Amino acid sequence: MSDNGNGNDQAGSSKKGLIIIIVFLVIIVALVGVIAFLLGRNTGGSDNASEADNTPSNREVVEPSRVILDQESAANVMEDMRSAVAEGMFECNMSMTWSFDDTTQPSKDAYVANSKNNTHPIYFDVILKDTGEKVYSSPVLPVDSEITNIALDKSLDPGTYKATVMYTLLKDEESQEEISSAGFVIKIKVGN
Repeated sequence: MSDNGNGNDQAGSSKKGLIIIIVFLVIIVALVGVIAFLLGRNTGGSDNASEADNTPSNREVVEPSRVILDQESAANVMEDMRSAVAEGMFECNMSMTWSFDDTTQPSKDAYVANSKNNTHPIYFDVILKDTGEKVYSSPVLPVDSEITNIALDKSLDPGTYKATVMYTLLKDEESQEEISSAGFVIKIKVGN
């Protein structure tokens, strides 16, 4: 029997697809954050009750909170957005199916890496989709490091489980300040 390599091609394209999804989700989260920040800093708030009254005689004239962009300010806003997206972006390589003979032994195919292309450390938790139970918490993975031979923190009965790997991007290892997070579904197989 010969292997034509299709399994490796599928695994490679699955990893590429996962990386694209991670980058896309982080960009979306970062853009929403930047837009919320920009809108929040440019809106003025007032607790004056007369603003709620819409009768012409009781209306107050308030300073408008519009942002008018010219070429220079638009470039500044775009640069702020690019910086925020770059700060919250990360690339993660992982296997999508983790197999265990039993949960007292490490998996031979569970693999997670913090890519050398990243600028921040990460950690991750594995949470069962059906119960919400956390079955594994990783140590902090510095940039360009990986973890293999993962053993679950909780015992699971034989069967197949859907789980979410919830990644958290940290500003640095010392402060443990969180920058962003993203979750991805994996399959955990216990037993034959």
